[in-house]
Amino acid sequence: MEVYTLHIYLTKRRIEDDGIFCSCTSSKSTNGCDEDCHCGMLFSTCSSSCKCSSNCANKPFQYRAPKKMTVVKTEKCGFGLVADEGIKQGDFVIEYVGEVIDDKTCEERLWNMKGRGNTNFYLCEVSHDMVIDATNKGNKSRFINHSCEPNTEMQKWRVCGETRVGIFALRDIQRGEEVTYDYKFVQFGADQNCYCGTLSCQKKLGNKPRGSHQALLDKRKTHFSNCIGELVRVWQPRDKMYLAGYIYDFDSYSRKHTIMYVDRSSEIIDLSKEDWDFLPL
Repeated sequence: MEVYTLHIYLTKRRIEDDGIFCSCTSSKSTNGCDEDCHCGMLFSTCSSSCKCSSNCANKPFQYRAPKKMTVVKTEKCGFGLVADEGIKQGDFVIEYVGEVIDDKTCEERLWNMKGRGNTNFYLCEVSHDMVIDATNKGNKSRFINHSCEPNTEMQKWRVCGETRVGIFALRDIQRGEEVTYDYKFVQFGADQNCYCGTLSCQKKLGNKPRGSHQALLDKRKTHFSNCIGELVRVWQPRDKMYLAGYIYDFDSYSRKHTIMYVDRSSEIIDLSKEDWDFLPL
C-alpha cells in the first residue's frame, strides 16, 4: 500500500458552497473556535476566512495532525491500529483517505477483487458516485478493525466545500488500546464471523439487506422523542446562510416544532414559517 495524506481523485471533484461560515472570534475563547462554533455544529470545518487564525480548533482535516497510532498484527483480525497516545472523547483521530472513484469503477474493482479471490475490502461509500478506495493508496485508517462496541466512528464533514470522512473518538481511548469502529456494511454474500470479543458482539459482521420500505422507515427514525434535542440546521434564504440549533419543543396539537438556534441572540424560531427549511443532520 502507498501511503497518502490526501485523496487521489479518479473522478470529478465536487466542490460546493453550502453557505456555512464561521462567526467566532479569537477573543471569544482562549482556544479560538470551540464547541460553540457554528461550522463545527454543522459538521463543517472552518475556511480560510475564520478570524481565529492559528487558534482555530476546527481546521480542515488536511491541517490537523492525526493521532499517534501504530499498525499491529492482531490474533484473529489481521492487522489493526493501536493508539500510541491517550485520545479524548470527541477528538479527531484521522481522516479516511484513498482513491476517490465513481460507482461504475467501484463495481469493476469489486468484480476484479472477487475474481482474484480477495476477501479484504477497503471501500467507503460517501455518496452517489463517490467511493473512497483505500486498498492500494491510503493511510493508517484502512487498518482500523470493526467492533460491536467501537471507540470511534466515521463522520461525514464538509471540508472546503467537499464531503470528506473523518474518524472521531466516541469515548476516551487509552494508550495501547486498539482503535475500532462499527463497519455498518450490508452483507450480501456468505456470513463473516466477528471476533471483536465485546460483551455485545453480534458474532457476525454486517446486516442482511432488507426491502426498500423497511429501509426507508429505519432512515426516518430518531433517537429523540418528537426530535426534541436533535441538532438541526435551518436555511435562511434572506441572508443565504444556515443557522444551527436544537429542537426545543413540539406542539402535539398543531404538529409544529420550535428550535432554539445558536447565535448571539439565542432567539426561538418557529419552524412553521414559510421562509425556513428544516434540514435534520
